[in-house]
Amino acid sequence: MCLSIRRTCVCGKTEAQFMHRDNILPEAILVNLYCPACCGQADWDGEAMTEDGGWILEYDMEGARFLLWDKGMAREVTPDILFEEGYCSWNGLTPTDLAERTRLHASLAPLLQGDRLTYINALKKTMITYVNELKAAGWRKAQHV
Repeated sequence: MCLSIRRTCVCGKTEAQFMHRDNILPEAILVNLYCPACCGQADWDGEAMTEDGGWILEYDMEGARFLLWDKGMAREVTPDILFEEGYCSWNGLTPTDLAERTRLHASLAPLLQGDRLTYINALKKTMITYVNELKAAGWRKAQHV
């Protein structure tokens, strides 16, 4: 089970949704979140930060390493591992993925009044296009879909 968390960036303008794989790490493990508008405020620290799509995530790496070690993870823990393996990462492919998918589904909802196969094919085409756009934009989690 994963806990879904909403977090506002440092400048307070944008909200992102996170998941914490297996609920091992607490919400506080994400020290700071910088959106593309406020990422210039971040003092880059590659030992505690990772970047995706112009967003910067800053983790409490000492806490993360201890909690993952306590759960039996013997290998080195880096910010990229926390992000890529979902220990503290977007809930979806981007910070706003769930809201965007909801919007896309709602835009196709009128098709449900007609032929279901038409709806399914439109949904499939829309989602493939959406993910391909994310891949082209460089979103890290989309690269693995």
